[in-house]
Amino acid sequence: MLKEVVKPLSYHKPADKICENLKKIDAQICELQYDKQIDLNTVDLKKLRVKQLKKILSDWDEECIGCLEKSDFIKRIETT
Repeated sequence: MLKEVVKPLSYHKPADKICENLKKIDAQICELQYDKQIDLNTVDLKKLRVKQLKKILSDWDEECIGCLEKSDFIKRIETT
């Protein structure tokens, strides 16, 4: 399976096309996604996306009611 993925990548074949070919072998291979663990001690919150900031709050079972901008989410995370 590794050979089926690596060889087309070495030819700079787009990932979408690789997935189409791999679906014939195993349909689940292109559906795999892993969440990256965010280390809050070392990460700069200003560089994260709003989606990631929302995920941090949801992992803590917190909500940010009335948050419209990225800075609102950052303030909520810092206060929590």
